[in-house]
Amino acid sequence: MMKKMNLFNVFIAGLICLSLALPGAANAKTMIWDMPNEYPATSVQGEGDTYFGERLKERSKGKIEIAHHFGGALGYKSKDQLDAVADGAVVLANTFVPTLGGVNPIFLLSSLPFLTANTDEAKLLFDVGKPYYQEVLAKYNQKLLYASPWPSSGIWGKAPLNNMAAIKNLKMRTYDPNGTKVFRAAHASPIQLSWADIVPQLSTGGIDGVLTSVEAGLTASFNDYCTHFTAINYDSTINMITMNLDVWNKLSPELKKAVTDAANDAEKYVWTNTPKVIADAYTVAGKRGVTVVTDVPSDYREKLSKAAEPVVAEWVKDAGPKGKELLEKYRQELKKLK
Repeated sequence: MMKKMNLFNVFIAGLICLSLALPGAANAKTMIWDMPNEYPATSVQGEGDTYFGERLKERSKGKIEIAHHFGGALGYKSKDQLDAVADGAVVLANTFVPTLGGVNPIFLLSSLPFLTANTDEAKLLFDVGKPYYQEVLAKYNQKLLYASPWPSSGIWGKAPLNNMAAIKNLKMRTYDPNGTKVFRAAHASPIQLSWADIVPQLSTGGIDGVLTSVEAGLTASFNDYCTHFTAINYDSTINMITMNLDVWNKLSPELKKAVTDAANDAEKYVWTNTPKVIADAYTVAGKRGVTVVTDVPSDYREKLSKAAEPVVAEWVKDAGPKGKELLEKYRQELKKLK
């Protein structure tokens, strides 16, 4: 009898442990939510996730905790995470949005070249686009919690890349179809690569330049292969933090508020912190022997912008009336901002 009771107790204990691990276990004392992120814990995206996790634990009074998986530790790249969240393989994910451009044109919005010149304009573009993002994400069984910005993109390389001659035939990494088209039109030799594939290509000479932010490059030690960062302010891309809609719908009103409040806290933190991130990154880059080139001739940007015009026009065509409407709204609001 005692043996049967012990087996029964073990069985019950196992069920309890399993229930605590299930993302939808809304009645459990503590829910543990897996959250993948392709980028390192020390990156601006990793630090934002950590802050969100701390705020969520506090806001939920310990009822929800996040298990962070940085650096692609779960095997997901950003392009995989839309389906991972939709299917419930993970509850949350921090996803680099432009890699989803093949799913829907809206995901290429933040990487449209030369639409934004600073963090304030990037935030405005996201705010105007938010309802459109929400509509598409709902079709993929997920809820948009908040967006997290990257500092403006420039080009890492082995020399200053501040004129058209310097980028001619440059083997460089881009992160989405937009960038590939723009730099191909500018007579470079771009190739779209995921984050995890960049360093192997740099180390073997497969590429000689990388389109990304200064901060992102430092977290991956691009300074081991590149001596210059040219700040062309190409775009200000974003990551999005989304969660599984089924899990959201099962939460109590109290916990929904906790998640929403924590997301608002994190969004305010990451956007407010971006100018400091850029300034600090320039300082760190200098200490690592990287020359930050901020003196970019206006005619160079004008020529790159000219190369980008067909890309923006094509995006509007692909996105349809909603895309045209979105850009018109953004440009109207941009006039007010200036």
